[in-house]
Amino acid sequence: MPESRSSTVGSVERLSSTETRRGIQRASRQMGDLVRSTLGPMGVDKMVVRRMQDDSVRTFVSNDGVAILEEFEGETENPIANQFITLAEEHEDDVGDGTTTTTLLASELLSAGVDLIDAGVPPTAVVDGFSIGAQRTLEVWNEIGIPVADDDRPQHRGAFDVSKLERIAIGGMTNGRAGAWSLEHLAAAVVDAVFHAWEPQRGTVHLGYVSVETIPGGDVASSELFPGAFLPYEPMVADRVLPSDGGVLLVEGSLEPREIRAGSVTIDADDVAAVDEREPERERIADAIARSNAAAVFVTGDVTDAIGTALAHRNVACFRNVKRSDVDRLSRITGASVRGPVTPTAPASPAEFGRGKIRLREAGENRTWLEVAAPDGVDPRSVGLVVRGGTERAADEARRRIKVGLNAVRAAVKRPVAVPGGGAADVAAARAVRELSPRFDGREQLAVDRFADVLESIPRTLARNAGQDPIDAVTDLRARHDDGKRRAGIDATGAVVDDVVSTGDALDAQLVRTSSLARSVEFANSLLTVDSVIFDTSPPVDPEAFPGPERRLERY
Repeated sequence: MPESRSSTVGSVERLSSTETRRGIQRASRQMGDLVRSTLGPMGVDKMVVRRMQDDSVRTFVSNDGVAILEEFEGETENPIANQFITLAEEHEDDVGDGTTTTTLLASELLSAGVDLIDAGVPPTAVVDGFSIGAQRTLEVWNEIGIPVADDDRPQHRGAFDVSKLERIAIGGMTNGRAGAWSLEHLAAAVVDAVFHAWEPQRGTVHLGYVSVETIPGGDVASSELFPGAFLPYEPMVADRVLPSDGGVLLVEGSLEPREIRAGSVTIDADDVAAVDEREPERERIADAIARSNAAAVFVTGDVTDAIGTALAHRNVACFRNVKRSDVDRLSRITGASVRGPVTPTAPASPAEFGRGKIRLREAGENRTWLEVAAPDGVDPRSVGLVVRGGTERAADEARRRIKVGLNAVRAAVKRPVAVPGGGAADVAAARAVRELSPRFDGREQLAVDRFADVLESIPRTLARNAGQDPIDAVTDLRARHDDGKRRAGIDATGAVVDDVVSTGDALDAQLVRTSSLARSVEFANSLLTVDSVIFDTSPPVDPEAFPGPERRLERY
């Protein structure tokens, strides 16, 4: 019979297997419940109220799963809750979409797994059964996958079905709920932005080359795609140098005259000459840049005020301490190459220059952006999205939704396959998993069958959030799938339809769904084999009181 009591030996407390499983199940259910009602087009928002260290109260409203979970980071000592937060953050960092689904699947798998173990199924059999179910699910999603390009590894934009990518973008930005946010017209801009950040030879999409900035005021529908980037820099001397349209020079290093070599007590004649040479040298550096018809120079290191002023007198805008990542973006926009410091003996070559339009742009609330645009007629490889909203909160929420849309399209470009949304892919996989389960022995079969139930938790949740009876909805979906309608799912209104793709444009990037499934199964399996928790309640050890081998050797 399994242990049911905890025990304490000295400063070490050990929870029994029963208590451990109960704690895992309870925490997993609580974390799932935090985001469950936000799933799908009819999902609702959560208001998170948090007292800050300065005793002020911070309040925000969102239906973003990772944003909600992150509010508890550092605020809870529950180890399972903290692992859920890490799970959500890692999925967000890797994929950028599907975090709520990942959290819900992990929660349901852990709860189901604990029930199976309590019923006498060994943890290893549960893990095996869940792994079998996951593998069969991935196979089904490949079978019902909907191509969004002509081949598996497209090398040019024309190979893609842009209309399908736009539907994926809309689903990411609006959760399939058309009209809730007037972002549908931005779908083309989102797809366009992803293509600008796509590097087909490497098979990567670097969204760092897509900047998204918000401006309170106006309507979300007035948001726009900008052929360049917005950067948080101002020219060293603002008068007369902006706006500009001309050559752009990118410098890695600093722009400074040679160092003065001064003795600690006296200065010899050579040093006095060096002091006298510094002023003409800064002029020669400025001349070396201006002679190349530069309109702006961006420098990763420092630039002396004297050189910045000298450049401004020559109508050259100078920006210092520019991040290397921003210099890379500027290179993609303007076509400039990155070179080392400019000196009188090492002037800039015309081949190193790019070209761009540069101006300062008001962003509201006494903020300004540096706007760097590609020349007319040049297709930039880095773009910006200007997001507007009636209030600061509306603009920020629109910005978050657009970023989700960017990530959804990125996933579809990296793996050009989609699956039906609205729970259709989950019901199709659950049906196939149940058909597979009789091939295994009794205990593994129980786990495989339960895995199918977990998959159906997605359409159950969608139906519940839409105000429908979840049991009736899932029963209806099963019947339609038994009739061969593998795209039957729940549309944006909460109704069960035969084909969510044709009637509701519900498409999910396959990479998002498969990553979500694999991560949640691995997460759940790693915790289902834990049979006890050990707490060491002793105070922290002073390293000086117990020196390591190296310190002990020092005593002899």
